[in-house]
Amino acid sequence: MSSQPEPTRALTVTVVTPEGELWSGDAAAVTVPGAGGSIGIRPGRLPLATELTSGQVMVRTPSGDSVSCTVTGGFVVVDEDEVTVIADKVETPARR
Repeated sequence: MSSQPEPTRALTVTVVTPEGELWSGDAAAVTVPGAGGSIGIRPGRLPLATELTSGQVMVRTPSGDSVSCTVTGGFVVVDEDEVTVIADKVETPARR
């Protein structure tokens, strides 16, 4: 048994619109506006594909910064720590 800490896992996130890729990068967590309510996504989450409603997508980067945008709808797909947000339309992301 090793006493070294396990490396921190990260999500790979891509936000795309019909016009192309809007943002991509690593994340510690993502929150999206799912049709049934807000969905929190962290590394190790089970696969998911669901519809998005109008609302805010919030990405928390490993450094603690956040990137957010407002979507008018679309879909999110999660598979093996890869998150793809396919948005109908979004406002430009803002860093905080």
